Amino acid sequence: MYKKNLTIAAILLGMTQLTPAQIFECKDAQGRKIMASRCPLGSTIVKEVEITPVASGHGQAATNKPPEKALWAKEIEFKERQKLRKEQEDLARDKVRQDEEKCYQNKKRLATLNNGLPLITGENAKGEPTYMEDADRLEEIKKVTDKMKNCKEEQG
Repeated sequence: MYKKNLTIAAILLGMTQLTPAQIFECKDAQGRKIMASRCPLGSTIVKEVEITPVASGHGQAATNKPPEKALWAKEIEFKERQKLRKEQEDLARDKVRQDEEKCYQNKKRLATLNNGLPLITGENAKGEPTYMEDADRLEEIKKVTDKMKNCKEEQG
């Protein structure tokens, strides 16, 4: 019985020595290179170094296969992409709102200019109101109309 257990233990020990080892090359915060089965906290994975032992006990040359990203790292990247997309959508929505506000203000200005009523532009030295001249009104209407070329017409 003792010999049988010893034989099984020897076989299992021999099998574990022939399985490939997974080693990572990591860099710590100071830029030092660390070789470990897991990168310590505060360090980053540079590459995976796979060492496959042979029967003589000597390992084979390392491979330059890029490391498989851990699930938590993939999750962080996914959340960062989601956050970036939301920020871009928010910026686009804010720009649309700003454009709509400019169009609204220009539409109000154009209605005021087109109603034909005198427009006060300021005061003279005596404190009396000064009014917009017809030529200035036409020029202002042209400017506001040009600004409104990109505005969408409201559907009613």
